Amino acid sequence: MRPEVAAERRARNAEAHRTIAERWAKQAREDWDASPMTAARLASEIWEAIRGEDYVLTAATLEDWALRLWDMERPDRHPGRSFGTATQIGTSLGVGLAYRGTGKLVVDVQPDGDLLFDAAALWTAAHHRIPMLVVMYNNRAYYNDWEHQIRIAEHRGTPVENAYIGMDLMDPDPDFAMLARSFGWYAEGPITDPNAVRPALERALREVKAGRPALLDTIVRKREGKRYR
Repeated sequence: MRPEVAAERRARNAEAHRTIAERWAKQAREDWDASPMTAARLASEIWEAIRGEDYVLTAATLEDWALRLWDMERPDRHPGRSFGTATQIGTSLGVGLAYRGTGKLVVDVQPDGDLLFDAAALWTAAHHRIPMLVVMYNNRAYYNDWEHQIRIAEHRGTPVENAYIGMDLMDPDPDFAMLARSFGWYAEGPITDPNAVRPALERALREVKAGRPALLDTIVRKREGKRYR
């Protein structure tokens, strides 16, 4: 390839990347002060708190907003999504163990339903001194299955408003911060005010850097069934 052709392609790709990044940044500001907060707001707050850290993102990507807004300049920044409920918190725990003592910051964006399947893993992390930052992606539901229920109801012509049955995690709301503290973690929450997230992240990061696992129970609004449309 001629040098001038390569240079032209690089310039065109750079401009396309800049345009997309600007569009994502603008979209991320939509409903910025909503409570429960949007996934984009939570992704933005986490990024501002860990910017400059040698981080690894595990488990969820906050509806891909972490992939859009964070600097993912190396392949080892994210080992991949934890699809389905079989992985629970296990993948993140394994990554945390693998990087223990390396100085890397392991950030687990942890769905609430998945953690309920294996809450005892919190004890394992505390017992074996696995420093990791868990930020809950807590929409108070087994929402992956809830969306399936919505889709099936629409296909069969049954009441969509019944899709929540057996899927919501409310009344009572699981207290993940209390649960984590009972296993020896530093924990805060539930956090419903998006403006309270950054200070909480800064406090949690200090604990992680001191060698203690930390969990923030952040409440995020549901996707409203858009995933399968």
